[in-house]
Amino acid sequence: MKLLIKIFISLAMLTLAVRLVDLNELKHSLLSIPLPTLAMVVVIFFFGQLLSSYKWWILARSGSIEAPWLLAAKAYFLGMAVNCFGFGTVGGDLARALVLGRKSKKKATALASVFADRVHGMTVLAAIGVVSIAFVGRQHIGREYLVLLPACITAVVAAWYFGPRFALAALPKGGALHKHMEQIAQVFPRDPATVTYISLISLVFHLLQIGLHQVMAAGFGIQIPWAVLLVTIPVINILSSLPISWNGLGVRENGYLFFLAPQFVAREHAIAFGAMWLLAMAISSAIGALVLVLSKDLTWKAQSGRVMRELFNERLSS
Repeated sequence: MKLLIKIFISLAMLTLAVRLVDLNELKHSLLSIPLPTLAMVVVIFFFGQLLSSYKWWILARSGSIEAPWLLAAKAYFLGMAVNCFGFGTVGGDLARALVLGRKSKKKATALASVFADRVHGMTVLAAIGVVSIAFVGRQHIGREYLVLLPACITAVVAAWYFGPRFALAALPKGGALHKHMEQIAQVFPRDPATVTYISLISLVFHLLQIGLHQVMAAGFGIQIPWAVLLVTIPVINILSSLPISWNGLGVRENGYLFFLAPQFVAREHAIAFGAMWLLAMAISSAIGALVLVLSKDLTWKAQSGRVMRELFNERLSS
């Protein structure tokens, strides 16, 4: 039911976006996208996801989940496939957590590592937007974001550093729950070296995604000022990451229209940006499914199969 609601919201928002453009011009824009541009978008997007899987692996290892990066990468891309083709963002995050946690028998810790990965990534993305606004101005971003983004960053950083301590303080020392919470708390590292390292990885990942918009724009023979992209794309990506639509479809296109068109790109190009992004996401996600199908690792196949059945049964029961 939740998936149907998300699809309905995506279709409604996409319809709203399409009604603002000339359909013939949109068709021409989509057909005129150069194949080398499409290929570059897909490759850069895929590399970014590999980088993101590496950061998640570091967080999982902080929680004493001993697993090779290759397993974490396969679980990460399986989660992407579930996100894109199956059960939505929550289902995909649960899938990768269960695959990684089943092997180590630390499912709760693995799930916490996925949550930590998401929260940390969104915080770094918001920080990019705030720092960019401080240096280049807010462009045409509303004043409300000058309050909202810093407030969110402050709240997350405070929760990251002090939340686990409060949770541990509330549990009896020496008990099983206290020991379990100690393990979960470790996936929220607080030592400066680890936090700096994962933040740098996340910074590179998000700058790659922001830079993708220069690649997409170049495919249409236009260039968007970096100052504009550094301020607006973090807001668009945060909004499209919210679990209110299917893979951000509709939300992302309306974001491009609102923040970039028609001052920097034509409305038809803004919709085409969304199409290229969705294609890159779908191809990268399909790799996760393909790895599962073609894998010779029977243990990996069995674990993934059990996780998919659990998610399917849970979806049917809900």
